[in-house]
Amino acid sequence: MKWILIILLIGVIMIIAYSLSEQYKEKCNFYSNLKNFLNQFKLNVSFKREKVSEFLKQVNSKKQFKIFIEEYQNYLSKGELNLTRIKALDSEDLPVLEEIVKSIGKLDSKNEITQLDTFLVTVTDRLNKAEADKNKLCPMIIKLSLLFAVGIAILLI
Repeated sequence: MKWILIILLIGVIMIIAYSLSEQYKEKCNFYSNLKNFLNQFKLNVSFKREKVSEFLKQVNSKKQFKIFIEEYQNYLSKGELNLTRIKALDSEDLPVLEEIVKSIGKLDSKNEITQLDTFLVTVTDRLNKAEADKNKLCPMIIKLSLLFAVGIAILLI
């Protein structure tokens, strides 16, 4: 019975560790999707609000980026924007997204492309930071959690 409880404890600790590391992976995936989205947007869309809505309906996305697309569509139709639903991002990331959402479709095509290039630079920087965090912190969280779980198991034996 004691061994079963120890194995369960180790399992629970490792599940928590994997869920913590998943946040870093989600953030990296989100920025990767956003970068691809902005590149597609830049290449394939004329910058009228009707065209933006049509383009958003064609975007296939998963998880957190799907929430971003839903919020973007909601902003275009109702004027309401709630980016706090995107759990993968920090509060410092939200103003950048808000600026992207509120700016696209407001300028002439030349200025729009310039602005998209600026957004792409910002998103690429954030993607690089997210990838670095993911590559550094995910393995560290897993290893430290495993060490913690084994330490607890040794104390309980």
